[in-house]
Amino acid sequence: MRLANWYFLLFIPLIIYIFIIKKNKTTLKFSSVKLLKSSGLKKTYKHKISKYMICLSLIILVVALSRPQLTSQPDTIQEKGIDIAMVLDVSGSMESVDFKPNRLEVAKKTIEDFVEERPSDRLALVIFAGTAYTRIPLTLDHNIVKQSLEEITTESVNDNGTAIGMAISVGLNRLKKSDSQSKVMILVTDGENNAGAIKPNTASDLAEELGIKIYTIGVGTDETIYPEVDIFGQTRYKRYEGGLDEELLKGIAEKTGGKYYRARDPQAMSKIFSDINELEKTKFDRDDFVQYKELAFDLIKVALILLLLGIFLDRYFYIQIP
Repeated sequence: MRLANWYFLLFIPLIIYIFIIKKNKTTLKFSSVKLLKSSGLKKTYKHKISKYMICLSLIILVVALSRPQLTSQPDTIQEKGIDIAMVLDVSGSMESVDFKPNRLEVAKKTIEDFVEERPSDRLALVIFAGTAYTRIPLTLDHNIVKQSLEEITTESVNDNGTAIGMAISVGLNRLKKSDSQSKVMILVTDGENNAGAIKPNTASDLAEELGIKIYTIGVGTDETIYPEVDIFGQTRYKRYEGGLDEELLKGIAEKTGGKYYRARDPQAMSKIFSDINELEKTKFDRDDFVQYKELAFDLIKVALILLLLGIFLDRYFYIQIP
């Protein structure tokens, strides 16, 4: 039991003083009460019952204002799931329109659909271009992950380039302290490593030591189509061949026990999620779940009944004889 607003209880002594300690004034004023007494009416204290009922009702209302709550013991919730770090390339080439509307938007939508399918998994979101940083650490709050995904653009990381080694390292930092027995990283990129102080092979070696499986997805067709607006407001397209280092992505996946996928269309990206669903799920605990049962509404009902009954008895039923 706890009181959320305990300070309302300070009004109780004032109520008791007004209704019980302080002398009540005579409710019926007569120049002489002999006439009432001669009619057979005798002095009675039954009328005080109504005063006590009104007083009690006000005390109960004050207790209700203090919000008494029944608390249960913290429940340990065991859920099955795996810890997944989603590592997304947001470099400028992800604006290529070989996917409609572009590679980045398709990747974001596919990841968002995947998040909805994994209600028991803890998810982290890492984005990278010329450097990498954690957008969302491991969490079960999938709404905040989806909201963050919607806000990501190619301008979310200022440094130009594609730092695959740095991206993997940041993802490993999100997963290495996890207690989950199944830890997975999903790396989505359309480029080759050309930035960052950490080499992809070094990062993948560390992932292998930590037992973290990396699934790599190479996004895009063989041609990058980058839109540019000229000085007359017309959109022109620049086309580049290649740009994706498939051998690197295959090596990372094989070394860590994952798989490499080439996503030439949005449907290919969903295949990796089907494979992840087949992974053995492990248990992790959350012991921060405490239930509170509010008692205020029940107390208010009782208080109102007593108050109405007390007013009725005081005004219409009992006659006070001094």
